[in-house]
Amino acid sequence: MNRKYVVADMITGYGVAESVKHYYAVYGGELKGKKVIIQGWGNVGAAGAYYLAQEGAIIVGIIDRDGGLIKEEGFSYQEITDLFNAKDGNKLNAENMLSFDEVNSKIWDIKAEVFLPCAASRLITQNQVERMIASGMEVIAAGANVPFADPEIFFGPIADFTDNNISIIPDFISNCGMARVFAYLMGNDLEKIEDESIFKDTSKTIQNALENVFEKNSNPKNISKTAFEIALKQLI
Repeated sequence: MNRKYVVADMITGYGVAESVKHYYAVYGGELKGKKVIIQGWGNVGAAGAYYLAQEGAIIVGIIDRDGGLIKEEGFSYQEITDLFNAKDGNKLNAENMLSFDEVNSKIWDIKAEVFLPCAASRLITQNQVERMIASGMEVIAAGANVPFADPEIFFGPIADFTDNNISIIPDFISNCGMARVFAYLMGNDLEKIEDESIFKDTSKTIQNALENVFEKNSNPKNISKTAFEIALKQLI
């Protein structure tokens, strides 16, 4: 079945994927070949996985509300594309889906370097973070507005622990896609609106934000704290 997708369907997931690509470009390393875990298979998670697979990253696990998939050697780009197109609304739809409990018991221990939390907010526990770190996790790019199960509005103890140990790209950088669409459309005298220009603007905005963070803190740890500090100074 052929479906039509609009910018709003793809831009946030695209931005989350671009944040990971720019993270490796700025802090060192290469996205191609990195193993990725995805939480959530709505517009953000599915699009993020699609764009990362397009860049040569390897999706090894997907956990969704009703179940998920694990393939430690990685899904092919075509398999991810097929899973994207087979979505049932905002839900993962696959013949060989594992139960939620089975996926949830295994996925946090799979060897992976990249994690995209793109489901509901406040789901990621301390235990899950510790297991991902033990399995080689390098960077978390927030698709959810508040990924960690902290009661605090912005930055609680789980987020603090994670930020101290690995890289977190905060939500206001990684999932800024729709906000950038509005800003781009309002801030430019546009005779013709082109999708490509909108996507390029989102990517460049994320790149600039990460470069500004790197300029202040070249250590791949405490990225979120540094980004919050920069953002607060801009607001004052």
